[in-house]
Amino acid sequence: MEQQSLIVEGFVFPSYKEAQIALKEKKNIDAIRERMPLQDANACYDLYTKLIERDVFHTLVGYSFLAELRRHLVVDFGYSEEDITTVVLPKRMEYDKVQELNQGVLKSKLEKSMHTTTRLKIIIFALVFVVFAMFVIAAINPNTGYINTENKVLNKYAAWQEELEQREKVIKEKEEELNINDLQ
Repeated sequence: MEQQSLIVEGFVFPSYKEAQIALKEKKNIDAIRERMPLQDANACYDLYTKLIERDVFHTLVGYSFLAELRRHLVVDFGYSEEDITTVVLPKRMEYDKVQELNQGVLKSKLEKSMHTTTRLKIIIFALVFVVFAMFVIAAINPNTGYINTENKVLNKYAAWQEELEQREKVIKEKEEELNINDLQ
């Protein structure tokens, strides 16, 4: 959005929406000036009070026009400051409301991301604990894993083979003894 679209009556507005509202107020002010000459004191005073009562203006363009009417009443028509209704500015302008809404959205997003971050930290801590526990178990327990299993199987078969070789030797000795006895 270009900067020119945000300028109305020499005021730069923070949002396009506010600039559009100010533009409408400027058109209304121009229409008021065309229809009503500001030379009549009573008409000028009535216009000023009606505009304030109806809360017609919401931007600096409108408030500037009200200030101009007020000056005109005091300086040109001799009204005292106490006789003229004061202009009460709103506590928040439109952009403040939008900014507050944006801050609310940002706060909710921040809370969600903090909640997600907390969850992720818990998950990471749990995974680190599991990995650490696996290393501890592997280091402490010698019977874990496939490394020792292969050695156990090989040792078992070696023991069986040795036992079989001893039995075979005993059987051969017995056969030789029997063969010698049969020959005699």
